[in-house]
Amino acid sequence: MRQNLRAAAAVVGVFGLAATPAAQAEEGMWTFDNFPADRMREEMGWAPDQAWLDRVMAGTARLPGCSASNVSDAGLVLTNHHCVISCVTALSTTDANFIQNGFLAQAREEERRCPNMAVDVLTSITDVTTDIETATAGVAPEAFAHARDAEFARLTRECTTANMRCEVVTLYQGGRYGLYRYRNYADVRLVFAPEHGMAAFGGDPDNFNFPRYGLDFSFLRLYENGAPAATPNHLDMRFTPLAEDELVLIAGNPGRTSRLRTTAELAFERDVNLPWQIASLSELRGRLIAYSALGPDQERIASSALQSVEKFVQRPIWSAPSACGC
Repeated sequence: MRQNLRAAAAVVGVFGLAATPAAQAEEGMWTFDNFPADRMREEMGWAPDQAWLDRVMAGTARLPGCSASNVSDAGLVLTNHHCVISCVTALSTTDANFIQNGFLAQAREEERRCPNMAVDVLTSITDVTTDIETATAGVAPEAFAHARDAEFARLTRECTTANMRCEVVTLYQGGRYGLYRYRNYADVRLVFAPEHGMAAFGGDPDNFNFPRYGLDFSFLRLYENGAPAATPNHLDMRFTPLAEDELVLIAGNPGRTSRLRTTAELAFERDVNLPWQIASLSELRGRLIAYSALGPDQERIASSALQSVEKFVQRPIWSAPSACGC
């Protein structure tokens, strides 16, 4: 078996194999419903079956721009602190500054609902490529996007219910389309968040290129009908170290890459778009820093926006890396 193999997966359906720098391995990402199990079993000696993939899919959650994991049968969700900082900021007050002091619910009754936050759990994937191809067959090139989007809307509308959110995902540059059904939890409550100074220890805002070694994690809980949601297909936490040659599978929500961009597109980003974005965000960053200096309340209010802006100023926006719940 190849050493130091890693595998990566995504809530929106991406599952992949990659290697650490010390080893050679196949690289790629696949959807939960299209995983190359036979090839992995032949090359690695083991591969997950569909039941295993379905369980992991149900144990993985998606926040706006982030990944998370269901880690108990009572709706407990583990994610990064920077993924919930907007919730922590919204819940904080002058007398209860959770950004500065952190938050810990001593009992479930003390868990605080996050304003305007929802969590999605992927429940199924349906191949709808034939539906899209049928709806766009014979359509003039200039009308293709309109016909495709109309079919997207129809499929999404027929699938969506009160607690189920659906979306059509374009895969392989339109070579395949999948209808993704998400169980939507609109009642999400904060359980634990460390002090921001501990979560972002090290001071560098670019935690993508320079990962933090602080306490960058938090717990949320999903609620349904006023009670903790039942999440029997959760992931178990393991505290023992990895063994040599051990396989590691990671489920998450990937971002876009720039692999298929042309040289001309990248040159435009480098010479025109990216400098303009960095200049604009740098000015916004300066304004947020100035506002934060007005007092502790202003610093608390600006903390979420400032963290987001600093991440984008520090890295190329067009090469957005995966948003992961590592």
